[in-house]
Amino acid sequence: MGLKDQSTEAKILNAAKEVFMKFGLYGARMQDIADLAGINKALLHYYFRNKEKLFNAVFESALEKYFQQVTVMGDTSMSVEERLFKYVDNVFDFFEEYPQMTMFIIKEVSINPELFKQKVIKLKENRPFVIPMLQQAIDNKEIAELDPIVFIVNLHSMCAYPFLGAPIFRGMMKNNGYDWDQVKKEKIKDSVKEFISFKLNRKDV
Repeated sequence: MGLKDQSTEAKILNAAKEVFMKFGLYGARMQDIADLAGINKALLHYYFRNKEKLFNAVFESALEKYFQQVTVMGDTSMSVEERLFKYVDNVFDFFEEYPQMTMFIIKEVSINPELFKQKVIKLKENRPFVIPMLQQAIDNKEIAELDPIVFIVNLHSMCAYPFLGAPIFRGMMKNNGYDWDQVKKEKIKDSVKEFISFKLNRKDV
């Protein structure tokens, strides 16, 4: 075969992303990925020798895109609140592309925690970490006193669950005469930002 074609490789990666997000590493089949990409299995193996190499390409790309969203936390030209707002915008955009990313990570970490740990350590190098930023802002009295770890857990939950739970919400809404798809992403995002403003600017501390 000749040189690899970038458009074919992109089709493979997009198909693999969809299949891996749905079935995980061990549940995915190379034939399913080839079918979804519209190519034969032999060509798929030419581009990616085995399922593990393809999985690594998809997983690392997804993690890299996620950690890119954290970069805004290091932008000291913005206030802590502005940085968190921008982070929420970025994370919502990310979850629109990878709506099942949270479940995917949970599933893969439970199967192979060491693999995930190694990839995260590599990708987190030289990137800002949210918790120390929050703690420094608390120490400098820039924001209200809060538990940074609890805050981040709540923030991530509020960002991820509308996407993760969409199939549940869609069914519940339909059974009661409502349309989940009419719920605007911006409204949910605004409610997350209201939570940020409330926690950062509380006066009862």
